[in-house]
Amino acid sequence: MALDHVRVSTRHTLNCANEATIAALESPFSLGPMDHTVPATLTIEAILVYRKPTNLPDDNFLPVKRLNLAVSHLLDYYPHLTGRLQQNAVSLAPDIGSLGAGAELWEAQCPRRLVSIAESALSARILVIRLPDSGNALLPIFHSTMGAVSHNPIFAIQHTRFGCGGVALGIRVHHQVCDANGFMQLVRDLAEIYKQLRDSSPPTLISPPEIYSHFRGTNSPSASQKEKALAFNPPDFCLDESVTAMSEVSAPPSVYTCPLRFQGEDLVALRNAATAPITQGQTRFTRFELISAYLYQRIYQARVQVLRDKGATLDLDALQPLRGFWTTMDMRDSTRLKLPARYFPNAVHCPSTSASHELLEQGALWQVARVIHDAIHSVDMNEVKQQFEWIAAQPNKGHVRYKVMIPDGCLVATQWSRGKTYVGVDFDVAANGKRIAPSLVSPAFSEGYRVDGLAIIMSTEEELPRRQRNRRSLDQDNLPCAVDVNLTLDRSVWDVLNNDPDFLALHS
Repeated sequence: MALDHVRVSTRHTLNCANEATIAALESPFSLGPMDHTVPATLTIEAILVYRKPTNLPDDNFLPVKRLNLAVSHLLDYYPHLTGRLQQNAVSLAPDIGSLGAGAELWEAQCPRRLVSIAESALSARILVIRLPDSGNALLPIFHSTMGAVSHNPIFAIQHTRFGCGGVALGIRVHHQVCDANGFMQLVRDLAEIYKQLRDSSPPTLISPPEIYSHFRGTNSPSASQKEKALAFNPPDFCLDESVTAMSEVSAPPSVYTCPLRFQGEDLVALRNAATAPITQGQTRFTRFELISAYLYQRIYQARVQVLRDKGATLDLDALQPLRGFWTTMDMRDSTRLKLPARYFPNAVHCPSTSASHELLEQGALWQVARVIHDAIHSVDMNEVKQQFEWIAAQPNKGHVRYKVMIPDGCLVATQWSRGKTYVGVDFDVAANGKRIAPSLVSPAFSEGYRVDGLAIIMSTEEELPRRQRNRRSLDQDNLPCAVDVNLTLDRSVWDVLNNDPDFLALHS
């Protein structure tokens, strides 16, 4: 076996531990309008890598048998994940049929040792780009075509044992059933049940998840309620009878993804740079807003530089798509749609904005950050609610589409950092009882996310309680926690950015 080769040895089909759980579930299982807006071929996925302590035998560190049992008990709380996505014959909305077809768990082996994958002996950091096939080989195979959607398992895990005894869990869930926050909730619930089985405790979630989508239209709204919903003119959506399904989009061949890390010192520098000359009434920007503003401005400047290097005449109207900024907002917040705290389905709204050419070319960072801040904080929550009610009321949901599709070359900044991805996903313990936190939690560089201008902004291991961190990763108490970004751009844009020492220093 080649050093980086990953070999799948066994595939398990898993179902609920309690068979009666499926029988009690509605069939087909309805999704909601926040789920309907997600492309049919997109998944949510992450690689979690765990180093094995030297004093633990391989068969006692994250054993597949216990993980297998944990997944079965987890499915008692998420039984719809045993089904398959399909298109409702009447509404043309996606729903879930074939309940009980099962989730999947794959066993795999890789002869490589994690120490050889780590960035250096000094940092001991494991980067997803250094994993086999940039992490893709550690995920169960997913066929990203419209025809394959109904055959793919909605929920699948690959357990890969490395030559050193360390383990990678590649977890994949179809995006139409949950967003990144729901996904991380699922992973934390799996870890909780696994730990209970490890400690011989009853596998029970004290607070069950909310798996039913809101605004599903299944509660038989009155004629007047439906009429009111249909009368609304949604700002983001329209009907197009020529559209019956999401089209398949192939990844541009010229893009590649790099992991960036904004250290605590970088974040302090960004905050200082984003301080307005007049401090009275100064807007306090979040880490997400600061990083997004920095990337938004720098990437636009680099794209303009690419055009100048080609000798192109700058047409400001033609540059308009490149000035677009799109992001995601979690609607679970109590100040937003007041969804349950344990809400699993998609709960994302996608606001957008656009700054002027002059601002992005020459403006101060605080001015760019203010544009992003205002776009997020100006969202009308009642309007968002009405939009989803409008979708739910449509008799033919296959005709619903966005009024404006995300243009090529704009920046799409999506936030994984709210989920504190390293917290609560420890499965096993060392001989001294210390919890073994993951060395890496990251999306893989899979085909569905190879989009020019996509920035996935994530929390890091520095969010962990200090007692769980590797000593080498300890930050100074007075610095903010580092933030990671998986950034995908056209190669020509990378060529410009990588000539800047300040930007190059962010490369992991």
